[in-house]
Amino acid sequence: MLAMLTALKHARYKYILGFLDWAAINTSFILALAFGADPQLHSFDSVLAAHQPELLFCALYGAVVILIFQHYEMYQMNVFLSIADHTVRIGNGIFAAVLGLTLFSFIKNAQVIIASRFAPFSFILISFALLVFSRIVLFRTLFLFLTKNNFYRRSVLILGGRTTGRMMAANIRMQNPYGLRVIGFLDDSLSPGARVFEQLRVLGKIDELETIVTQRHIEEILVCLDDVTPQQLLDVLERCAKTSAAVKIASPLYEVVPERISTERYGNVPVVGFTTPRPRYLQRTLKRFFDLVLATLGLIVLAPVMAVIALAIKLDSPGAVFFRQIRIGKDGKPFHFYKFRSMVAGSDNDEARKRSMLNFMRGQNGAASRNGSTKIVNEARITHVGKFIRKTSLDELPQLFNVLRGDMSLVGPRPCLPYEWENYEDWHKKRLSVTPGCTGVWQVSGRSLVGFDDMVILDLYYIQNASLLLDLPLILKTIPVMLLGKGAK
Repeated sequence: MLAMLTALKHARYKYILGFLDWAAINTSFILALAFGADPQLHSFDSVLAAHQPELLFCALYGAVVILIFQHYEMYQMNVFLSIADHTVRIGNGIFAAVLGLTLFSFIKNAQVIIASRFAPFSFILISFALLVFSRIVLFRTLFLFLTKNNFYRRSVLILGGRTTGRMMAANIRMQNPYGLRVIGFLDDSLSPGARVFEQLRVLGKIDELETIVTQRHIEEILVCLDDVTPQQLLDVLERCAKTSAAVKIASPLYEVVPERISTERYGNVPVVGFTTPRPRYLQRTLKRFFDLVLATLGLIVLAPVMAVIALAIKLDSPGAVFFRQIRIGKDGKPFHFYKFRSMVAGSDNDEARKRSMLNFMRGQNGAASRNGSTKIVNEARITHVGKFIRKTSLDELPQLFNVLRGDMSLVGPRPCLPYEWENYEDWHKKRLSVTPGCTGVWQVSGRSLVGFDDMVILDLYYIQNASLLLDLPLILKTIPVMLLGKGAK
């Protein structure tokens, strides 16, 4: 219990929930096996002994269930505090977990969850009951009790005392089951001591951030700056990263993120998490390992599809099967980028497309940049096969070879062309501070429906929150986006 209270105090509740979920799933699995066991197994110990392989598998599958629950946003604070929404998501998560386990059993002809016809039904009922108890009855009640009794209180500093900052302070004041306590504001345009909301005042300038965080024991920083450039906002975030406080963003510049991705909310206001940069050698190693494994499996499984595409390209129009191009990768380094050829030979020097792309980057395609791109491809140059493989993104499959070479990752910001890099503003270039990827946040957010500046913001969000827990859902979401051709150009 003491460990649970300490973790709550330091905002590590997600780890507790993850462990409780893993324990509930394994307990449910064991009880489901016991209820559906062979009547000749007279004791509980004999049931466990007879199902050792299944129990080991379930212990591993419990980690997959946590990823499924993550997909259903069951670790967001605003979700687990809502009884109705939380209950529905628990049911959806269990159904998805059982469906995956049942499919695995049929494909592998394994008796994992279908050892008897009663086992899946028993598992659903037991796991639902245990998860409702552990999450809603136990954890939620404890969380609200600690919040009400001021044990779980986070001292919050708001950067920005204008419209967004005042709105956030008012929202926290009226709807605050999260244990937030606003200490004050930092704002360069207001005088220190100026009253901003009720009795809350400006404590100083943003340059004093680190000192005030230390002196006031600030545990969370809410960035609510209005009327700042992207570069200014990134500079502020870098300054925030030097402190020990957690960082959340509610700046209008980041509003594209909650528009495209489900994020946490403080009351009715969406906030975007910002993970403080730290050495991540283990994470980079694991990411590279998964890249190699999944890219290799992908090439093996998709080899027949790629062979058919190659033959169709060759029969459709003269020219090479593959299109090779110089792209800009991590830290501005060039590399050879591969795709299936989808346009007539010699279309790579399309000056009209370059001009259109540069206009799109500057928000000059007849609309502001955040309204999404207009058509920047000369349709007359696209082959018959090219129209199909571009719409479904099958032309991107050869990039799996780039992943094996280490030029790209499966998930990350898309690499750009040299002329695009030369026209980037400094803050744009930060999107390629990591290895570029085959898919990313903006690809599953409507791709061509996202404007250039918003695309960069989405890439920066990914960089700031990169993890395998974010990569795996993005990879899974990419598949239907490809098949449906959503937002493709």
